[in-house]
Amino acid sequence: MDSRDKRQLAKQRREAARQAQKFHKEQEKQNRKTSARPGAAPQKEAAPSKIKEAVYARREKMDAERRRHLSREELYRRRGREKLRDLKPEDHEEGYFVDEYAEKQRQERRARIIRRQEREVIHRNKKPLSHRQIRVKRILLSIAIILGVLIIGVVLSFTVLFKTEHINVEGDVYYEKQQIIDFSNVVEQQNIFIGTWNSTPEEIVKNLPYVESAQVDFQVPDTITITVKNAVPSYAIQDDDGYLIISSKGRILDRTTYKTDDLVELKCGEIRDKTKGTYIDFGDDSVSEILHSVAKSFAANNVENITGFDITNLSGIIINYDNRIDINIGLPDDIEYKIKTAFTIINEKLDPNHTGTVSGTLDVSTCNKNKMSRYKPSPTIAVTTSPPAAQTTTVPAGGSGNQGDPGESAEDDGAENNAVNGGN
Repeated sequence: MDSRDKRQLAKQRREAARQAQKFHKEQEKQNRKTSARPGAAPQKEAAPSKIKEAVYARREKMDAERRRHLSREELYRRRGREKLRDLKPEDHEEGYFVDEYAEKQRQERRARIIRRQEREVIHRNKKPLSHRQIRVKRILLSIAIILGVLIIGVVLSFTVLFKTEHINVEGDVYYEKQQIIDFSNVVEQQNIFIGTWNSTPEEIVKNLPYVESAQVDFQVPDTITITVKNAVPSYAIQDDDGYLIISSKGRILDRTTYKTDDLVELKCGEIRDKTKGTYIDFGDDSVSEILHSVAKSFAANNVENITGFDITNLSGIIINYDNRIDINIGLPDDIEYKIKTAFTIINEKLDPNHTGTVSGTLDVSTCNKNKMSRYKPSPTIAVTTSPPAAQTTTVPAGGSGNQGDPGESAEDDGAENNAVNGGN
């Protein structure tokens, strides 16, 4: 600051001091006049109204709320401005005046100090960790490292490693290998995990009728295996001039012009949808289970020469054996027991020498309840002798026959009726 500015500042201070002196003199004169009046009572300030009190209270509350969110520097600067307004003249060598400039300089220096204190970061010495905290920290660090390694391994496994180099097809006997692969959605050079995840074994079953089920698995490091379970042709349904080949679960596998001897001719009423690969709608969900149970029972008991299977009436199911004997199964309950009982009677009682001359109807519909089975010969067979009146046969379902107690007698009136007791 040069000498000219100093003189100007001194002139302003003297002028301010003169105005302050003049103000104080006028105040003192007014006070003397007021106190000089005889009997003058001190003036009372008018009480503020309730509205003003509410306004002042609300204003103070808002100011307090705003001050709560202000920094220390801003609060100091606000108090400094209020202090500047309330400065009183001081006695200097040149007279009374308000030293506002010096006060502003002091406030600015103090505000800078407060700002610096607020911005500086205080670093304190941390408290040393306990043994338990150190152990927990090490465990957490080990878990984090293991998880990181696992994540990296999974990412590499799904992106870089385990590429499909070989695709194997197992269990199929009807189709070419490439046909099954095309419907499986599995391709080479694809990650084996992703390939297995995105595979479509249901498409194999849907598009290839002779496939009953399919499963896709992977073998580390580079092989995907498609395991196929073939449908078993078990029945044939006559349709116009040909036959529909049916699986043991009622699925249409193929259409042929002839029926092989190992297929059982099935009678089930009218078929609406004859498309290959579809399941026959029998109108009853239990029919598919019946077909599967009967086919399974034939295979388990090594039953051969079954030529017909009639399920048109589910309360009177009939199996035709060698075009000679009709076996009445009745209701579809305990089917395996009834079939085992029927062929035990045929092989050990009716035709033990397997002559192939016995024909008729064998009723085993109630053998599972009352252990009774009835056989009625065909009326075309001439009978020359009648069996002894007191001879009956007890045939266990799973074994050979033994001589039992006397039972019903046979009648010879052109149509022979034999009652055969069967059971375990």
